[in-house]
Amino acid sequence: MRIIDKYLLKHFIGPFLFCLLLFVLFYLVIDLFDDLSEMIENNVDLRILFPYYLNCMPLIFVQMTPIAVLISIMYSLGTFNKHNEIFAMQASGISLLRILAPLIVTGFLISVAVFIVNDKVVPDSTINASEIKEDKIEKAKIKKKFKKSEKILENLAFYGEGNKIIYARLYNVYKNGITELIIHDQDENQNIVSKTSAREAQWNNNVWLGKDVMFFHLDSTGRIVGEPEFYEEKYLDLKETPADFKKRRNQADFMSFEFMSFAELKGYIKRLSLETGPTIRNLKVALNQKIAFPFVSLIVVLIASPFAIVHTRKGGVFVGIGISLALVFGYYAIMTISLALGKEGFIHPAISAWFANILFATFGLLLIIRHK
Repeated sequence: MRIIDKYLLKHFIGPFLFCLLLFVLFYLVIDLFDDLSEMIENNVDLRILFPYYLNCMPLIFVQMTPIAVLISIMYSLGTFNKHNEIFAMQASGISLLRILAPLIVTGFLISVAVFIVNDKVVPDSTINASEIKEDKIEKAKIKKKFKKSEKILENLAFYGEGNKIIYARLYNVYKNGITELIIHDQDENQNIVSKTSAREAQWNNNVWLGKDVMFFHLDSTGRIVGEPEFYEEKYLDLKETPADFKKRRNQADFMSFEFMSFAELKGYIKRLSLETGPTIRNLKVALNQKIAFPFVSLIVVLIASPFAIVHTRKGGVFVGIGISLALVFGYYAIMTISLALGKEGFIHPAISAWFANILFATFGLLLIIRHK
């Protein structure tokens, strides 16, 4: 690595880590003080705050990283401009693209790290934080009006493994028990070929044990064929675990996928490979967005760098920050419109998710290449 690369990275990474830590602390302090007096008043055990905020950290990291990158770029390049260091580098024959190359590579690596954290850590940690807040904090606020065993979810419906449609009228989160379970099995053409109903189902030895189970064979019109089969107890052909049902409580409908990893969402789409319409379109847009969104940090580097150099020299660092913020807000606006068009089927899901990234990355690179 050249000395100039080390010099640039040294002045970027330090401010980036400082800004990231500062923003995370601000987030935690504001969130804490917003509820602290109420928690003390309701005798919440403050020891649960550590695991709660520990589980909040991955999501905060994902949300705060692009802002930290923006401020760090503006600060570091603004400092170089103040001392005419960028001008000196260019005067020695080094192009601006080559000068910024280590920052662009670092922005890419930061984006990869954000993707990994968002995909591998955020889904489970956010669910854990939500459970702690519901079970410990919110429950204490209402002075434990409900017992732990009374946490009931109603009317859960989703697609399951093996081309099944699963419906649970009531699901007890803490007892891992289901009341009134219905399972529809579908063939390759999405026709329902059988129906299984159970008065109750309980998670037992890593399988679901149903009680008062009825099994029906159905024809292509949905009519019962032959006599139904009845079992007082029967292990059900259901691959979903209690964790899968718990995830559904954080999803108001099929359109909320922040609690799914990329692999889970991809598998979910595979189960619905024959499905058409809004559901599958939203799933495909969300899948592509899982990859595209973490690269906001790289886009920020490409957009902010040329404006940091030009406008911190002409109008000061605050002018550069203002213009860069306006461009970042423009990026989010175009991304939102693009995603909406993808969900409505006007453009391909992949184009929908990546359009803003491609547009602003191209714009940023052109500014860098053309800058003299």
